[in-house]
Amino acid sequence: MALRELVDATETARGRAAKMQNLHPTDMACLAYLQRVGRPISPKQISTHLNLTSGSGTALLDRLEAVGYTRRLPNPEDRRSILIELDVEKAKEPLARLAKFEKSYLALTETFSERDLWAISKFLDEMNGFAKQMAES
Repeated sequence: MALRELVDATETARGRAAKMQNLHPTDMACLAYLQRVGRPISPKQISTHLNLTSGSGTALLDRLEAVGYTRRLPNPEDRRSILIELDVEKAKEPLARLAKFEKSYLALTETFSERDLWAISKFLDEMNGFAKQMAES
């Protein structure tokens, strides 16, 4: 039950953070993913990660490019394709909101022992694996 409440509360908080930036929650999720990856990636990688259709992925990338948070680059390995790059400077405000979440989570982890963190990590890894299996079936 606590895990369900955590997921719900996190979704609500991310939704509010997105709304405060005049963004859709999926836009924020994309920015977070691009920041985590740390390099330009293909639109297909983004759509796959966010579980979006091709059309929805294109609309997402159009929105983020329109506000200047991302840009499309030619793929140096394949002239027929593009890569999506995060503009960290232009996206600094929404990224700062995401960083606030990360800092809060990090501060919370400091209240647990190494043994507790190992057990929590093991549980979350197994739950994540289960969720991925369910998503694929």
